[in-house]
This record gives sequence, structure tokens and C-alpha cells, in this order.
Amino acid sequence: MMQRVSAFYDVVDATAICRGCVITVLSLLISGCSWFGIENNSDDYLESESIPRVTIPESLDTPAFTDALVIPVVDDARGLMGEKMTIGLPEPLSTASGVEQIVIRKLGEERWIFIDTPPAAVWPKIRLFWEVNNMELQSADARRGVLESVWLASVAGEPDKVFESLKSGVAWADSNATVQNKFRLSIEAGIRSGSSEVHLEHKQVPRGAPVRQDTANWNGTSDDVEIESKVLSELAYFLGETIPQGFSISQGAMNIRSSRIELLPDRTKPVLRYKLDFDRAWATVGKALADASINIDDRDRTSANYYVLYDATANQAPGFLTRLFTDEAVLGDENKYQVHLENHDDGVHVMIYKNQTNLADPLVAERLLKIIREYSS
Repeated sequence: MMQRVSAFYDVVDATAICRGCVITVLSLLISGCSWFGIENNSDDYLESESIPRVTIPESLDTPAFTDALVIPVVDDARGLMGEKMTIGLPEPLSTASGVEQIVIRKLGEERWIFIDTPPAAVWPKIRLFWEVNNMELQSADARRGVLESVWLASVAGEPDKVFESLKSGVAWADSNATVQNKFRLSIEAGIRSGSSEVHLEHKQVPRGAPVRQDTANWNGTSDDVEIESKVLSELAYFLGETIPQGFSISQGAMNIRSSRIELLPDRTKPVLRYKLDFDRAWATVGKALADASINIDDRDRTSANYYVLYDATANQAPGFLTRLFTDEAVLGDENKYQVHLENHDDGVHVMIYKNQTNLADPLVAERLLKIIREYSS
């Protein structure tokens, strides 16, 4: 019995020793190839240059040459070509954790639903809302993100009573129904990536009025803004209840994803471009600065300037912890910047100035513009 045990341990020890020798040799081969005259050439391609194509004698057929790897022209907008720099760890992505998933926004008389969900996932829920509330649709175009209801009869009066009448499904048989309502809903990509905006327009005429059944005079304003607001609120609550339960994707609505914000790097004057009207862009920048916890020292709507205090040396985008542990008193003149807006044919341009006449350092300006873009909604 003792001999068998001893033999077993001899086998184990020999196997372990052999395995250890193999691992040691492999380690030396991998990490120390230069000991044997083998060099690591994996980065040599960085030093390679283009060579002329082979010259084919005129007496021979010339094949059609195709470049296997086409190197695109580099757009050196920041002017960094030829400079050596040390690339550190990437900056942490800022998050807009203080923004509600679904909220009704208002600017002047305009209202819309903002939702942190792509249009392709919101569209099926919007269709379901009209179905469960017995409001018949005239048309629904997922590719354009537009739907229209038929003319829906209802009682007149308070928005709550009108909506209850609309979804009862028996309004046409109700002798108290005195008006007809038509709705036009549109969904478009939001400013923030992966978000949506839902707009609604309402028209109303007396019941029995001579109107075209398939259309209405859509001019961007509602006949009754209170009814518009009521239906928009009901839709927002519906989306808030149904989207967390899981969602389907509309293949047609996947085309609704054009961006309305773009950062244009430049070696002297980076620009953040909004494809919005000026009033909307002005409000969006102000809210983005506030949500990013960047201190707005003053603002001047006439000159289109936000005067901010921004610490360009911070390693992270401002957030709750920054507000909690940063003493704003330490921010002096060197931290003062002007966020300036200008109206152009292609949209509203946002630029960063150090003072009235001098632009901010381009890298600092680009970083601040990135924060504004991240918090725009």
C-alpha cells in the first residue's frame, strides 16, 4: 500500500515538473524573443511609406490596378498633424441623470413630449394609445412619423369632459355631442441621441360643419390649446406606463433619426450647431448649462451671451458630487467664459469666448461644447 502511494506521488511530481518547464519556456519565448535575435516588428507599419506602382512594358497588357487599402484624407480640423502628444485615459462620459425619462416641455405656446427613447420604439406605443382610447385614425405613416385621426365627435366644454367623450366610442350616437375634433401627431428625433419628441395639433369645428373628412387646415397652431394639452398629457402618462413593460420596434420609424445637433471641431473656433430656431436653441443651451451644474454668472438675451464660470482643469463633467465638494469661491477671472449664440442659415451656432473680443482656447472650448451637447434635450 505504501509503495503504491509513493509511486503515485512520483508520477504527480514528475508531471508537475514537466508542466512547469513548458510554461517557463513559453514565457521566455513570448516575452523575451529578443534574446534569440527575434525582434518585435508589429509596429513597423507605422513607418512604412507608399511606393510607386509597377511599371508594365508597353508591349505587355496592363491589368487594371485596384488599391487594396485606400487611405482617406485626414481632416485635421484641430491642427494637430505633426505634433507629438501623450494620450491618457479617456474622460468619463457624463450622464444626464437628472433628466426625467418622459416629460412635457413648453416654450411659449408650444408643447411637446420629450422621451429618452428612440422614435422606432415609441411609435408602436403611440399607435396603441389611439387604439385603446377608441379614437379612429385616418392615416399613419411610420416613415414620416405622422398620424392623423378622423373627425371625432365629442361634447364641448372642459378638456376632461371632451377627452372622456372622445374615448367613449359612442359620441356619434350622443345627442350632446356638438363638435368635431381632428388631431395630427408627429414624432421626430430629439436633440439628445436616442431620444424622441412628440408634437400634437388639434382642430375643432361645429358638428355637421362642411369639412373635408380626410384633412384639415394644419398650420402649426391648435384651435384649443387646452384640449391639445389634455390629450398630450394623457399620451405622456400612457407612454410612461407602457414603455417600461417592454417595447417593439417599428421598422418604418427607424428612419426617424436625423440629428439636430452637431459639434464642428476647429483648430481656432469649434462650433456647436443646433438645427433649431433661435428661441429654442437659447432655451436649450441655458437648460443644458443648468443641468450640467455649470455656474451661470449672468445672461444677456440681447447680445445672446451666457456668462459662465467653468473649471477647464476638472477631470469630469460637473455633476452632483462636483457641486457638493467644489467651492465656487475658488473660481476666478481665469474661469470666466462667454457662451455666445449666433443665428445662421444652417442653424444656430454656439461658440465659446474668453471675453468680448477673444476666443477661448480651442481645446477648452470644445470640451465645454461637448458638455453642453451631452446635456441638451
